[in-house]
Amino acid sequence: MPRRLERNRKCQQCRSRRIKCNGSRPTCAPCQRSSRDCRWIDDIPTELPPITHAPQSSPSFPAPCRQNEYTPTHNPEQALWDPQIAKIFRHYIEGLAGWYDLNDSRRHFKDVVPVRARHNPLLLSAILAFAAAHQHRVLAEDSYLDVAEFYHYDSVRRLISLTRNVDEMPIGETLAAICLLRSYEIITQNVSSQSHLQGCYSLLASRHVQLTSDLLSSGFWNYLREDITVSLIEQRSLMISLSQHAPPESADDADFANNVTFLLGRIINRCLSINSPALSLPEWKSMKSELDSWKASLPSSFDPIQTPGLGKQGNFPSIWALRGWHVSSLHYYHTAMSILWLAEPLPQPLNTLQRLNNMNSLRQKLDHHATEVCALALTSDSAPVWVNAFGPIAFCGPWLQDIQKRNEITEEVKRWGALSGWPVSTIIEALSSPADVER
Repeated sequence: MPRRLERNRKCQQCRSRRIKCNGSRPTCAPCQRSSRDCRWIDDIPTELPPITHAPQSSPSFPAPCRQNEYTPTHNPEQALWDPQIAKIFRHYIEGLAGWYDLNDSRRHFKDVVPVRARHNPLLLSAILAFAAAHQHRVLAEDSYLDVAEFYHYDSVRRLISLTRNVDEMPIGETLAAICLLRSYEIITQNVSSQSHLQGCYSLLASRHVQLTSDLLSSGFWNYLREDITVSLIEQRSLMISLSQHAPPESADDADFANNVTFLLGRIINRCLSINSPALSLPEWKSMKSELDSWKASLPSSFDPIQTPGLGKQGNFPSIWALRGWHVSSLHYYHTAMSILWLAEPLPQPLNTLQRLNNMNSLRQKLDHHATEVCALALTSDSAPVWVNAFGPIAFCGPWLQDIQKRNEITEEVKRWGALSGWPVSTIIEALSSPADVER
């Protein structure tokens, strides 16, 4: 697993600057030319040496400084005495934790993770890496990126050290940290970066997760949603099989949200895997029946509310939902339905007229589900909803038949990307090329 956490084809300096690295050690050519300290993940010692925090000449943050001027996290409580660290930490709590608590009424990532981070160096470093990287994205201040990179290196080094003795690993906190590091990778590199997502897959694959209401379960659902987002954007199967996991019985709204997440994950793995055979009609009916049963069992709290004229005049219907998990659940339902319609086995043979009618019907179904996904996102004013909607929009949005609708959602996705710091170029590219049916 440690080797899968970082692909060391590039040194850390070239990787963070997105430049070509020739891979030579101990010093690669770009670092040698620029007189930089060439750093490789497996060269980082198991224990960090003592790091002295240099006092700032000005109370403003961030200020340009060298790596040896950052506060270490080996004593988290002491690290939080540093106002720089405390400010980034509070930015996570107040602005970013909600991304992870989207479907969690118990708010583990806002209320539990910060408490655990006060005693867990890995979790604190992961929070600081992600929160500082987010500040860099939305404020465009390079000094935040320096902070983010330092604590990212520290997180990876600690994560590698923990994996050497998996049985003693605090798996709930570790999985939470991996989710945060995955978000760091997305907003500093690109959606396709898989380093910590692969590491997380290895961690989950080796253990059975009893899905209840603890931090470990919250981390699992977050991991699965992150995996779904990337899979929908790249139109591929998940990195987790889900074969040894099962969702709980639906008792409250959060359970309904997690159950449809699980159903969508299974549908993605069955239908979007490059090596999957076509579905038989009985199998297709079984999967659709599960999805239909979930939809029919929803409490009325999930029903969208129609309010014409609620927002600015646009091309989509004005529908909205009460809570973020209602929106995310409906997004996943419509996305799962879209995949199933595309995977539906057809009676053979069809004559020309039947084939045309079938294609037109399929276009209408896919346009309907895409419209619902986009309309619910457009009436939301929630960054957690937008971030979770990027996958469904990337997959369903290209099926919109109306170019004005595609243009409208494209402009909104750009705005949401700027506000959230999330890279949306791949989604914009997908929306710019309308999909069509070839059956």
